[in-house]
This record gives sequence, structure tokens and C-alpha cells, in this order.
Amino acid sequence: MLDALRVPMTAEEIETFLAGLTTYRERLGPRNGPGMSDLFLMGEDGRLSLNPGAPGLVAMRRAVRGLPHAVLVEREQPTASEMRCVVRRVEPESDAETRRNAELEEIARMARRAVLRVVPSAEDPQAVAVLDVDQRSIQTFIGRDVAELAGLLERFDVIAGLHIHDTLHALGFNADRRGVVELEPPQTSRRLNRAERTLQITPELLIAGTTRIRRPLGEPETVARYLLEGDYRRLARQIESDVKALHALYQYGVLHGAVRLRWGSVDEMLATDWALPGDVNLRQQLKSAHEKDAAVDLVVGMAPGWVDPWWQARRVRILDVRFPEVVVIRDERGADVLVATHEIQAIRLAAEDAEPWAWHRIRARNNRSKL
Repeated sequence: MLDALRVPMTAEEIETFLAGLTTYRERLGPRNGPGMSDLFLMGEDGRLSLNPGAPGLVAMRRAVRGLPHAVLVEREQPTASEMRCVVRRVEPESDAETRRNAELEEIARMARRAVLRVVPSAEDPQAVAVLDVDQRSIQTFIGRDVAELAGLLERFDVIAGLHIHDTLHALGFNADRRGVVELEPPQTSRRLNRAERTLQITPELLIAGTTRIRRPLGEPETVARYLLEGDYRRLARQIESDVKALHALYQYGVLHGAVRLRWGSVDEMLATDWALPGDVNLRQQLKSAHEKDAAVDLVVGMAPGWVDPWWQARRVRILDVRFPEVVVIRDERGADVLVATHEIQAIRLAAEDAEPWAWHRIRARNNRSKL
């Protein structure tokens, strides 16, 4: 709890939070509470925080990372006791499913994720940029500093990148039970016509088609020159830019369950499996916002910016969802707008304290535009 939420909490606050997730837990008490473990630090206000220097911290994180996988597998395999009791089940199935989904969403929300960019190659990691998705921070490791990277990666539950398995192997890092997400294209080529012209699908092509970032990754020749000349300042700037582009691709793939291939007349979606079981996808978020008549912020077109991801967002309400083609929305001016779902880069519920709009009931046939 303390490791995931990263805020000091009292024992009572921890108990209240966990009680909302499940009744199957070990409660804090004399055996495992404050003062009984070096994992805890207690402040003057009585709040508990995690001790970053505790010898058992790494082992604890490894143990916790192994829990979600085992739980998810076991859920699909009912026990003999569950089979005998099925006719006596009192809880409606819909309520149980809602609770299971909430637990999975909480696991996904608390997962710490990182995106890596390695140059000049996965087998020879001379410079690495690590993007912390939750903290929205980037660290670079160049030359001898790369040896420090394995310790940093211990904190993450999901690690994504190009040729990521080879990268982690070259870094001497054992991914054990972590989620490892390969951002290489789901397929390497596509037949264009009957003449058997073939389009080679590269990471650069997918990133550009998905995010509209024109030059998503640095040229290998340029990176090689920076390394040869020891120009670490420019090299760091380049791989930071690269990892931001990979992050935008990863976020889109998690949101849509696919990435976008665009080249000439080709415009199609390639399926990905990058999301965790509890990640809420675009369809679910649009459906929920429509049912609740809740305002949402949408980023449409180009991938969100890094410094302020929402500065280009449009605040809208969802009037209708027509997958997979378009979503009908109403913006702050009262206009009905058609938006292609594959153009949506990011979505979030609007802040509750946001200034309310005066929603004008303008008929769609009289005031309709296309975004």
C-alpha cells in the first residue's frame, strides 16, 4: 500500500482503504504493525511511510509483483469447494464481476511502469533513457553509469521498450515476474497490392502513424557520432526525445488495444497486447462517460505534449458512441462534433471543480462539424 500510493498514511487509513478492496487480507496488528518491521517509518504525526533503506524492501517488492499473476490465473480455475457451493451462491454474479473488475483496475492503476530507449542497440546498451510513466520523469544513463540501471529498474512492475527482452538481458537484469512489453511492430511487413509490393513496417513508421510525431527516433548515424565524439549532452537530449515518442506509442496501444499503420492509402489498426488486465480502454471510458453524462477531456490528433499533456484537450460530453467509426460529442460551444475514435490520443474525466458550461441544445443537423 505505502509503496504503491507513495503517501504517508495512518494505520487506520490503510485499513479503511484495504477494506474497500477486499475482505481477504491480513489486518495490521501487534505482529505485523508499526514497530514490528523495518519496512515502516513512523513520523511525528503518527503516519507510516515506507523505509527506502530497509534491507527487505527489494524482496518485498518481488513478492508483491508475483501476486497479481497468480491471482488472475487462479480466478480462471474454480476450486472444488467453489463448484460445490455454486448453487448456494447468494451474491449476484453481476456484483461479483463488478468487484473483480474493480480489483483488477486497482492493480493496474498501482502498477509502476517504465519505458526504455537504448542506443546504439539492445545488445550493446551504451546509453539508456528511462521514462517513469507514473512520475512523468526521465533519467539518462550513459557510459559507465549504465551499470547503475539494474538497481533503478527494481522499482518497476512493467517495463516497455524496443527489443526489451534483449535489452534487459544485456543489462544483466532479471525481469522475473514483471510485465515486459515489447514495442516492436506487431507485424514486420504488409502486402500492398497484387503485384506483391511489400511495405516494411518499422518502429518509426508505426510511431509516426500512431502519434503524428514526424521524426520519432534519432538517426543511427547521428547517435553513433554522438557516442564516438563523447557529445553526451546532445546524446542525452536525443534519447530523451526518443523515449517520449515510445511512451506516446505505448500509451496509445494501451488505450486502444492497437496501434495505427499509416502509409499512402494504407490506414489500419494493428492489434497489441500491451495493456494489463485492469487497464480501462477507450471503449470502456467512452461508454462510462456516455452513461453518466460526464464531461471528459479529449486529446485528438497528435500525441499529448510532454510538459502539459492536456493543454490541447477539448472538454466535451459524449452524446453517442458508434464504434468503430465515430463518437458524437458536444463541445463547450454547444456544437455537435464527429470525432473518429482512432484519432483520440488521450481521455480523462473532467475535474469536478471545473467551471460548468451552459450546454446549448443545438440540433445536430443545424450545427454539425467534423474534427
